Amino acid sequence: MTSTLLLAGLALTLQVPSPTATADLSAELGKASAAIQTREAVALRALADRLQVRSETKAAGAVRGLLPAPPTGVATRIKPLPPVVEPHAGLASVPSRPAETKSKAPASPSSDWEKELKAIRSQSVKDLLDLVRKAAKADPPHLAKAGLYLRMILERDPDHAEARRLLGYVPYDGGWARPFAVDKLKNGFVAHPVYGWMPADWIMHLELGELPAPTIRGQSKTTWLPADEADKLRADWRPPWTIRTEHFEVQTNVPLAEAIVFSRRLEAFYDVFFALTADVVGENLHLAQRLRSPSLTGVTTYQQHRILYFADHDEYLRRVRTVTNDDVSNSLGYYDPPKPGKGNRATAYFFRDVDGQLPVTATLYHEVSHQLLFETAGRNAYTRNVGNYWVFEGLGTYFETVETLPDKSIEVGGLVGARLEEAVRSLKAGKFMPLAEFLQQDQQAFNREERIYVNYQQAMALTVFLMQADQGAHREPFLDYVRDAYRGRIKRSSGRSLEDRLDIPVDQLERRFKAFYANPPAS
Repeated sequence: MTSTLLLAGLALTLQVPSPTATADLSAELGKASAAIQTREAVALRALADRLQVRSETKAAGAVRGLLPAPPTGVATRIKPLPPVVEPHAGLASVPSRPAETKSKAPASPSSDWEKELKAIRSQSVKDLLDLVRKAAKADPPHLAKAGLYLRMILERDPDHAEARRLLGYVPYDGGWARPFAVDKLKNGFVAHPVYGWMPADWIMHLELGELPAPTIRGQSKTTWLPADEADKLRADWRPPWTIRTEHFEVQTNVPLAEAIVFSRRLEAFYDVFFALTADVVGENLHLAQRLRSPSLTGVTTYQQHRILYFADHDEYLRRVRTVTNDDVSNSLGYYDPPKPGKGNRATAYFFRDVDGQLPVTATLYHEVSHQLLFETAGRNAYTRNVGNYWVFEGLGTYFETVETLPDKSIEVGGLVGARLEEAVRSLKAGKFMPLAEFLQQDQQAFNREERIYVNYQQAMALTVFLMQADQGAHREPFLDYVRDAYRGRIKRSSGRSLEDRLDIPVDQLERRFKAFYANPPAS
């Protein structure tokens, strides 16, 4: 099954029990989390008010700064986790040489108000950790909620050892790092702000604006050239730049600095994707494995996802046409999932939009969401479903809404992007199919030429609604439905249809869907 933007679609698979079995616990977890945050906010405001009365304005401001900002718009915001976390006392930069792992006790509160603040936050941490355990022990576990609560714990206690372990960190040099970063540091690499992980003895050359020339066989010494000359020598792919991040291997002929920006974008998206879709991936998720086993730490080896990134669209088309007979003339990205018996990795293809006129970034997130799902969630059987193909392109187009904010956090699910804007116009113009009919389309019907563009629009609009409406109230049952679709479990009278999962009749669901876009939340 091939996935290209503007072309026919894609696939996924999953599993999940009866709807009402998990809905009550999900609601209970949500209410408990909200209660913890409300209780904490009340205590913080009271502390800040007392400090203000005592004219301790600076301290009052610091406490108020910990209050959560009121939610705005419909999007979900996630701050990607960094690969290295410096000691809480603070280092200026990641050390260029590893030191022996040492534990550093956090600074003790030095005043009464700091002690009270610590007590307030510590109680929230304890209560959130209880929710993590409750979410993990459920059948099936609520992995996305567990991951969210762990992130909330780290916001309150950056050195919480169990939260760090569960999120894949190990202690390092008084702080925390994921094993990939530890390996780099122990092998004498440093995290360069422009070029990423580089050998320490390269830094002087990088700061002088030099990059290594391609290695000649038999030559042991590195030849250094001005960066633009070194980049030009990679233009013909003999050889390309190869960038190995924690989860991706990117080969490219674009300038290295641009390729690093592209690779960092992939890594940030990786974190966001699994934070949101953890329950779809299920037991294959590393978080799920660590929740089951208290002795497991971060992953030391990972089979990276393969990406080819071309300097322009013509190069991209020439290469993609060597691997498919599909008409890819108008495609902005291409990914064909691994064939049975061919392993669990396949290559995704993208290109740089030199003029900045094409939605290539949205396409990147669309196709990489397919790639990550197909390469981590296990064997799929989506062709066994009765209809319900729409959900695969719905999930891909949902991730076209990803936006990176100035503070490096990422929003997803906002009412943004050209496709969603066009979808809303099509909905209001009556171009969408009745929902019951739309849901029953199989892959061939969904991709028929006269309907494909509007079907993509409807799939996107419906997925954004199901993921974001009513503060994500439909998200968990919808992702349970996605998991069933990925595993090919949606049959007639199977109890796993979308309306079964949501426990909402399809006609009522359609009314809510239309009302959401008729009066959309402010962005």
